[in-house]
Amino acid sequence: MDTDVLVVGAGPTGLMLANQLARRGVRVRIIDRHAGPARESRALGVQARTLEIYAHLGIADQAVALGKKADGAVLWAQGRRAARVPLGDIGRDVSPYPYLLVLGQDDNERLLGEALRNQGLSVQWNTELVGLAQDTDHVMATLKSPDGSKSEVRVPWLAGCDGARSTVRELSGIPFEGAPYQHVFFVADVQMTGSMAPDILNVYLWRRGFHLLFPMRGTDHWRIVGILPPHLRGRDNLTFEETIPTLRHEVGSELSFQACNWYSTYRIHHRRAARFHDRRCFLLGDAAHVHSPVGGQGMNTGLQDAYNLAWKLALVVSGRAGAALVHSYEDERLPVANHLLKRTDRLFSIVVSDSWLAGLIRTRVMPKVMGLALRTAAVQRIAFRTISQTGIRYRSSPLSEALAGLPEDGPRAGDRFPWLRLKFASSGPAEDLFEKLDDTRFNLLVIGQRAPAGGIPELGDLLRMHEVPSDSANDRELARVGIPRPSFYLLRPDGHVGLAGVQLDAGAVSRYVSERLRFG
Repeated sequence: MDTDVLVVGAGPTGLMLANQLARRGVRVRIIDRHAGPARESRALGVQARTLEIYAHLGIADQAVALGKKADGAVLWAQGRRAARVPLGDIGRDVSPYPYLLVLGQDDNERLLGEALRNQGLSVQWNTELVGLAQDTDHVMATLKSPDGSKSEVRVPWLAGCDGARSTVRELSGIPFEGAPYQHVFFVADVQMTGSMAPDILNVYLWRRGFHLLFPMRGTDHWRIVGILPPHLRGRDNLTFEETIPTLRHEVGSELSFQACNWYSTYRIHHRRAARFHDRRCFLLGDAAHVHSPVGGQGMNTGLQDAYNLAWKLALVVSGRAGAALVHSYEDERLPVANHLLKRTDRLFSIVVSDSWLAGLIRTRVMPKVMGLALRTAAVQRIAFRTISQTGIRYRSSPLSEALAGLPEDGPRAGDRFPWLRLKFASSGPAEDLFEKLDDTRFNLLVIGQRAPAGGIPELGDLLRMHEVPSDSANDRELARVGIPRPSFYLLRPDGHVGLAGVQLDAGAVSRYVSERLRFG
């Protein structure tokens, strides 16, 4: 076998997984049944946590340059400006990217595809998975080539990143539980002018629906997402021009359209696979979970699925960890999908419901409550961490362990470690911690004490150690996020805390690595 992992599907999730595996030395092959990348896409929002991951891939700056920063949203109710939801100010100490980046899925795929080609790999297009059989130590995949011929490939591991109609999921016999929403939605890419607030997401709430206007890069360039009015539903060959009267009524009569570059209608589902892992096959992204577009979470959740699985699978493939390590992928990511589905479904049901009560809540109650609540710092922090996905944590994971003595208000085992600016030498400058972390290895942060001279033998060259010396500026920065001195944090390659404690005990770290990660 000349392939360690076969990735099925070359959307954002599959491309992210292939990139992360390749940069860790895994022999990966990525296929897709389509002829090439999608030119049009509905996914638009790139969250702060995704950009943090992009930074390790070296494509964050390109993404920011290509996209449009939206540091918040304006809510309009029944045509009147009702509230503003800030992001930039409330996230400035949480992430280097305190905003929503509006960047189409097609552009994200292009950046991830270029990163993959820079590693000497490319997508094998027009190649379809049509058969799947698992054995104790391998997967036998049957592939269909463009000429219709079929071939069998034997691989140790297979990842299904092939979307909501996943062949991997179907061939694995995994149920996809859920249902479609009853409404029909439309998306349009347009050049237009009007009364909407510039350079920010505009949300228009009405008694019988909503419209979202995303600012895109370029002059007067917007992406519109909305619900088709009842009289247009069930129509074939519907044109954008037929939706303009409704848009002018609900967004503003002064709307002027110069061009429509793309228009499509679609249905939205809320579904989750019964499990994300079947022996040597995995489900990621839309193959594992699909949900409403509320909050711009879908594409970002798939990208984090890939980031979570990649480091674990790479260690197993290399023989540095036991195969049981990959079981934690489902342990950690399935609860995230569950929580996301419940949260977005509740909110989306209010946003799209045709009932009189839901319309009243949507246009009268929701804007007022959000406007008042988001004036408080605590609610602002929660809102940013939720939307940006920086608040996702794995505290109940079998990989999360906290030793006694740590404060409750600081980083806990399973949390994404906070973004800090610290001095790593007493006479040196403050540095961006995230830029110092090597996400292909574990990182041990040692605060107010010395790092073990011999490292952690069980990790060897998979460990990078960082001592944080005593310094008044360091103390202020650590106190801001509730980190005591002394303390230590063993960070997993994905930046989440694996083991944390007060006094560093190299033996405790060794036991954690051997028992929790099953190294040996």
